[in-house]
Amino acid sequence: MFDLDIFLDDVAEILEEGFDCFRSKRKKNIYERCIQRGKTIVKVVVADTGEHLVLTHVGTFTASKRKLHQLKGGRK
Repeated sequence: MFDLDIFLDDVAEILEEGFDCFRSKRKKNIYERCIQRGKTIVKVVVADTGEHLVLTHVGTFTASKRKLHQLKGGRK
């Protein structure tokens, strides 16, 4: 996470202000949220245990304009 220059404050921001960006079906208590920073997409995956959220994964990737449109809920 620190290699990507992302801190826990950034994770909270992504969870609150980001968009859903799931690529495949997940269990009902798993959430994927993304935020765009320039040409890079930052993805955060968390699991809701009922009492708190467990940070599972933080990653970055570059998406084309078409793929970004699909991730944000647009049509193909």
